[in-house]
Amino acid sequence: MSEVIRTYDAFRSWQTSESKPLILFSAPAVEIEQWAGVPQRRRLAEDETSGFQREEDRGRVRELTEFFSNHQNVTQNPLLGALQDDALIEFRELEPGSAFGQLKISYEDYAEVPMIELLRRLVSRLEGRVGILSDSVVDETRVAVLLERESQRLDPTFSPVSEGSDNQDDDAEIVTVDESSSDDSDDAATVMLAEETHLVDFYTELKGRIRVLEHLDIQDADEVQGFTKEALLGYLKPVVLVDGQHRLRGAVVSATEALKTDQGRNFILSAVESGQDPKEAEQRLMFESSRKLPFSLLMDDSPSEHVFQFVVVNQKAIPMGKALLGTIVSTSLSRGELQSVAQRLRDAGIKLEDSQAVAYLTRAEESPFRGLVQTGMDGDRTGLLQWSVLQGLVSIFRELRGGRPYHGKVDYARAWKAEYFPRCGLVTGDSDAERDQDWSRPDGPWRDIFVYFYTRIRDYFGDPVDTDTFNGWGSTAKSNLFNKISLTILACDYFDYIYTAGEALDSLDDFSRTLDEWLKNGRVSRSYFNRDWQLARVKKDQKVVKELWSQNWHEYRKVPMTLPKTFKP
Repeated sequence: MSEVIRTYDAFRSWQTSESKPLILFSAPAVEIEQWAGVPQRRRLAEDETSGFQREEDRGRVRELTEFFSNHQNVTQNPLLGALQDDALIEFRELEPGSAFGQLKISYEDYAEVPMIELLRRLVSRLEGRVGILSDSVVDETRVAVLLERESQRLDPTFSPVSEGSDNQDDDAEIVTVDESSSDDSDDAATVMLAEETHLVDFYTELKGRIRVLEHLDIQDADEVQGFTKEALLGYLKPVVLVDGQHRLRGAVVSATEALKTDQGRNFILSAVESGQDPKEAEQRLMFESSRKLPFSLLMDDSPSEHVFQFVVVNQKAIPMGKALLGTIVSTSLSRGELQSVAQRLRDAGIKLEDSQAVAYLTRAEESPFRGLVQTGMDGDRTGLLQWSVLQGLVSIFRELRGGRPYHGKVDYARAWKAEYFPRCGLVTGDSDAERDQDWSRPDGPWRDIFVYFYTRIRDYFGDPVDTDTFNGWGSTAKSNLFNKISLTILACDYFDYIYTAGEALDSLDDFSRTLDEWLKNGRVSRSYFNRDWQLARVKKDQKVVKELWSQNWHEYRKVPMTLPKTFKP
């Protein structure tokens, strides 16, 4: 495969004696696009990648294209990048000790690299980042699904043959799931689930597509089950673009506009008449039309530093929504990688533990909120619970505060913590500080309580199948249950109950018992939320509504005789 080498006059500097050096230079936008990858956090088919960059905003690209079409316009902010493959980047001093020199960037003609090789390279890179990744963490059921889908896409008449079928060909190859790997509690995937859930999922999706191509004896394709070459290259090019993807894209699109002008067409026609290849003539015209953009390259190839730089830069410039920020921070890195920049993220104002806690609950198999919370990415369906709402529910359990009923004045979560938490058998530690730290860590005992509590709420009151009902679980559009107000009311009332009853929660069994007693051992009606509350044109999130709903539930749950009839003030 052919290698391409680009060299640029450059200046090297260090901001502090402890920092990695910065290389400052400029390069044509069309060249930068060839060696700088943009690992976007986006959905490919129904799956999600593991990048940290936001998806491309076409509106911003159009605006910047128009801006760059005026050759007098100048952008002074440099693009920000970092090493992604340090073996392909080299700075050569003009003379020993000089800050000036040449930057050499080497890369392949990626058009010649087959899809299966790109997948293998990315798998290898992930394995290098997270040592525990291997075939043992791959969900074989998921691999079988991918193979079936791709087989059906290539041959619409394909249908999987199940074991025991009368028309089964003796020589047919059957894709089956290795049952020995699915229920092993000591399996590496189980160990990693708490902190590495998303990287394991992403790794499985990559390995699955490799298996699909191998099984079908296909080496190259522009796309396989939603994963495109373009998306994969974002992780494999020698430089990762940390900030400036829209400026880069706008400058590249602006350069391509030269191909459509009369002057551009005449240039290409003249080049072809002189014997030049049309494609080469187009590339030459784009290069000559491309503006040179300033570039600041951080000589650091650690993914944790890439995420740190992206989050800090973008929070200070155009703040991201909490959902996307939490998704990026919590799922782009392994536990070890995140730990290396954790304190720096906290110092920069990022609520890291909150992001970790909420991100886990949106992805873990056992969580009743899995797939039902906004991620901040394109493709979020309507009716999903807002990230900030789940974050608020989490804080009641994790921080043991915020448990004040809408119609009351006492924070029962805080009160329970002050009086009964010192005797809680779910936590360890000799001092109050140690016990508090044990409880509130992102994967602390609070999480089991939280998952169990809302799973019970879902199963007792909700309908997770038909979400378009009054008690639907999974869409806020119509549900009386699956919304900020009701979910908060239930949490506050539970803490009211265990505080009033003097329950210290000695064990998970003890916690389960208190849930039964809180629901009056089944006397609280399961259909409480599955009724028409006649809320047409009612804004739910207003004080008078929240107070009414809170009081209705509080009084009914204590004395479950007659269901409340009024929910609209």
